[in-house]
Amino acid sequence: MNKDLNFLFQFFKHGCNIFIMIVWIASYPKSGNTWVRSLITSYLFSETGNFDFSLLKKIPRFPNAKQFSPLIDLSELKKDPIRITEFWTAAQLRLNLDNKIKLLKTHNACVNYKGRWFTDEKNTTGYIYIVRDPRAAVCSYASHSSNSIKESVGTLLNENFVGLNGPNKLAETPGSWKINYLSWKKKKAFDGIIIKYEDLIDDTEREFKKVLLFLKNKMKIEINDKKILNSINSCEFSKLSKMEDAQGFDEATEGKFFRRGKKDSWKNVLDDDLRKKIEENFRKEMIELGYL
Repeated sequence: MNKDLNFLFQFFKHGCNIFIMIVWIASYPKSGNTWVRSLITSYLFSETGNFDFSLLKKIPRFPNAKQFSPLIDLSELKKDPIRITEFWTAAQLRLNLDNKIKLLKTHNACVNYKGRWFTDEKNTTGYIYIVRDPRAAVCSYASHSSNSIKESVGTLLNENFVGLNGPNKLAETPGSWKINYLSWKKKKAFDGIIIKYEDLIDDTEREFKKVLLFLKNKMKIEINDKKILNSINSCEFSKLSKMEDAQGFDEATEGKFFRRGKKDSWKNVLDDDLRKKIEENFRKEMIELGYL
């Protein structure tokens, strides 16, 4: 039985018993998603709370080749990357056949593309959304990519932004910073929490506990204060940066991934014209989040 037929067989066999099992760790690119994944995986998948990069595989990226190759030849997606939207929910249904809670990372906006939603209440039980000051996110994005800051601001404002990520260059649809943030915030089909990157820096313990308490409603975990502190200590940004220097980091595409991790570093990088452009386009959301 080929992979496609086997999937259909399993779907119809178990379809009536598929439970809602995905919790998304979602964000616009360069907004703290990897730091939050590091904290979560060190707590959930390590006895003591100690972290190493291999743990991040416990929260894989969506999309990746393993999730989509049974559904379509990846060479077809290279010809027309946006075709991946046709298989968003099918790939999630396949993952949910095991009826187990799973955490997935994504930079996709929770949007509808030509009648196809990124996810739905059949596949998703909740989300943890990390939001970051767009002025800081764009500077980090520029440093992480080969784009200039001016080009990166254009991307930040682009409501139709599609990125190609991973070794197979699979398409993600982040949209603009605003679209990304509002698409998750306004999704009422499933519950979620929003964590500000800046709050996570100011009081990591408080914000991380919010994440764990949210997850406790989705999966069986214990809240252990000592382990929480161990996780926070092992995932300090300076330690992640040194770990990257020593071991490399396979999610880094161009340049260093764990660069600065500061709140207001954009003030020394972003010129006034680009800053004003961001603030004018996102004024309402930035005021709402306390960035203005």
